[in-house]
Amino acid sequence: MNLTKALKIIPRLSLISKISRKKNIDVWLVGGFLRDVCLNRNKEFFDFDFCVDDGILPFVKEFAQKTRSRFITLDKAHGSYRVIIKTKGKILSYDFTLMRGDDFSQDLIRRDFTINTLAVNISSVKPVLIDEFNACRDLAGKTIRVVADNSFSDDPLRILRGFSIMVNYGFRIEKRTLGLMARARQLIENVSGERIGEELFKIFAAPCSLSAIKIMEKLSILDEVIPHIAEARGVTQEGGYHHLDVLAHSLEALRQFELLYRRRFNRCGDFLNYLAEEPAQNRKLSQIIKLACLLHDIGKPAAKANKDGKTIFYGHEKIGREMAEEVAERLRLSSREREILKKLIFWHMRPGFLADQKKPTLRAVYRFFRDTGEDGVAVILLSLSDWRATRGPKTDSKKRKRHERIMLDLAQGYFDAKKTKPVIKIIDGYDIMKKFGLKPSRLVGIILTKIKEEQALGKVTTKQDAYRIAESLVRRQGKRDERIVSECQSVREKPKDVGRLRQQPLGRKDRRARA
Repeated sequence: MNLTKALKIIPRLSLISKISRKKNIDVWLVGGFLRDVCLNRNKEFFDFDFCVDDGILPFVKEFAQKTRSRFITLDKAHGSYRVIIKTKGKILSYDFTLMRGDDFSQDLIRRDFTINTLAVNISSVKPVLIDEFNACRDLAGKTIRVVADNSFSDDPLRILRGFSIMVNYGFRIEKRTLGLMARARQLIENVSGERIGEELFKIFAAPCSLSAIKIMEKLSILDEVIPHIAEARGVTQEGGYHHLDVLAHSLEALRQFELLYRRRFNRCGDFLNYLAEEPAQNRKLSQIIKLACLLHDIGKPAAKANKDGKTIFYGHEKIGREMAEEVAERLRLSSREREILKKLIFWHMRPGFLADQKKPTLRAVYRFFRDTGEDGVAVILLSLSDWRATRGPKTDSKKRKRHERIMLDLAQGYFDAKKTKPVIKIIDGYDIMKKFGLKPSRLVGIILTKIKEEQALGKVTTKQDAYRIAESLVRRQGKRDERIVSECQSVREKPKDVGRLRQQPLGRKDRRARA
C-alpha cells in the first residue's frame, strides 16, 4: 500500500494534522479506511475514524469551526464525537474518539477484529503504518480474528459485525473467534434494537447473506437476533409437499431468493430498479424481502394441528403477521418497513393460488394488486422463493415451472402497467351522493371501489356505465335495509336499532356485490 497516496484521498486530513501539532496532541487514523485501502476496494470513502489521546473536545470544536461545519456528541462519557461536512453534494463523516487506556497500544487491543487495528499517527511529520496485531496478514488471508477474548463482552454487537464483514468482504471467521461468538451470544439481548437492525441489514445487503445466516443459525446466534425463530426449528411439515422442517425451509427460501436475484433479476432493469427502492434510508426492498423469507412461515409452529390424520397450518399467515410486528419492534424498523414485512407474510400464499389457474382472470389479478398495492411484486417474489424451496415427493416439476412463469408474468405485467397512463376517474363520491341522494357513508366507498375495478377491466367507459353499477348497489342496499327493518319488527326491536344492525357483516350475497 502506498501510504502517502492513500492519505491524500481523505479531505481535510492536512487540517486535522495541523491542529493536532499546534495543540501538541497525537491523532491516529484507524479502522475501516485503512483496511479497505489495503484491500484495494474500489469505492468512494465518506467515513473516517480517528483516535485522539487528549483534549478531544477543544480539538473537535476547532476542526468543526475551521471547516464551517457542525459536530454532534455520540457518547459524552467515552469522549466520542462526529463532525459532518457537506461538500459538492457529498456528506463526509469524521468520527473522533478519546483514546482508551494509558497508551495507544491499549486502545488498539480493545478493538474488535485484527483487520480493524491498522493505524497511522497523522500528527507525525512522516506518518508510518502501525500494525501491532498482524492485520495485514489476516487481510491477505481473508480471516476475521478477534483481538482479545473479552471483545464480545465489551460490545456484543461485534458478533453481528463479524458476520457482516464476512459476507460483504468474502472473508471467513476463524474457528476460535466463532467459539467466542457462540459463548457470548446471549449478551446480544442487551444491545439496542436499532444497532441490531442496522447490522442485520448490512448482512442482508450482501449478495449471499445466507452463508452468514446459516452459521448464525447453527450457533443459535440467530435465536438471539430474531424473536420466535427458534420456535420454527424442528417443526416438521408432513403431507408430502415439504422436504424440510419450518426453519430449514425458511433458510432455503432465502437461498432461492438470492439465486433468483443473481441469475435472473440482476439482468432485468425493471426488477433491479424495483428491488433497489429504499423503504427506509440506506435499506433496500431486497433486504426486507430477505427478512421476510426467514419469517414467512413463522406462524406455523403455533398454527400446527392435526385434522383427519393430516397436518394442517390453517391461519399461519395471520399469526405470522402478528409475530412479525414483534420482530419489527425488536429491530426498530420504520413504519413503512413494518407495513411491507407484515404484508409480505400475510399475502405470501396468494400468488400461488392465482398460479393454480391455467390463466388467472383479469379480475383476480386486479384484486391481487388492489390488496397488495405497490408491494404486490415483492409478495410475488417471496411466494416464488417459497415455492422453489418446497421440493417434497408430491411436488410436480411441470406444475412448478408453470407456476413460476405465471408469477413472473404477473410481476412483469405490473411493471408494464406502471409505464402506461393511469386510468382517469370517471366519477367521484360527490357525483354518487348527488345522483342518488346519499350521505357520506361506507356505501359510497363500496360503490367507488366497484366502479374503479370495472373501469380497470374495461367494462366501464362512460358515466352512464358507472351510474348503472352504482344504481344496482344502491338498490341492493335498500333491499337489505328493508330486510333488517322487517327483522327488527319481528323481534319487537325499536327502529333505532336499525343503524346498529347495518354495521353487521355483509351476507355472502352482499359480500359478492361489494367485491
